[in-house]
Amino acid sequence: MEDEVYATHTHVARVRVMQTVTGSYRGFVHLRRVGAEPESNDPHETEQEFAREDQARDAARALASKLLKEHEF
Repeated sequence: MEDEVYATHTHVARVRVMQTVTGSYRGFVHLRRVGAEPESNDPHETEQEFAREDQARDAARALASKLLKEHEF
């Protein structure tokens, strides 16, 4: 599962989906300011786990969009 990257003028969001030990999927978004060190990521995750990878990816994309809009100046 490949990461996706979305950006605004001020922030970068990296979307990742991982399979859990129970076989479900969870979406993660790593948010950071443009130009900041990669280690400064602010991790977020979807509120729930999903049965399919595409469902988790869609939820993570929506979360990334929300976070980027909240941090846009």
